[in-house]
Amino acid sequence: MEVMAMETNDILQIEKQYQDEWLLFEVYEVDEHERPIRGKLLAHSPSHAALDEFLSKIQCDDFYVTYTGERPKKGMAVVL
Repeated sequence: MEVMAMETNDILQIEKQYQDEWLLFEVYEVDEHERPIRGKLLAHSPSHAALDEFLSKIQCDDFYVTYTGERPKKGMAVVL
């Protein structure tokens, strides 16, 4: 897992830089539908468990975790 300290930026643009990884953002701005649009990338890793462990050690009230890899097909379920 890599811990980051990037400046506030467009979340969609940052997601494009990290393929097949879990990303953890501190969110600074959401759109009208409450979807995160701007924030700071705090950490990224191929392992979801690594981000969970990192998140448990920091203070962050408004965070967003996303995966940039292939999404499950419609009708499939994923257990984390």
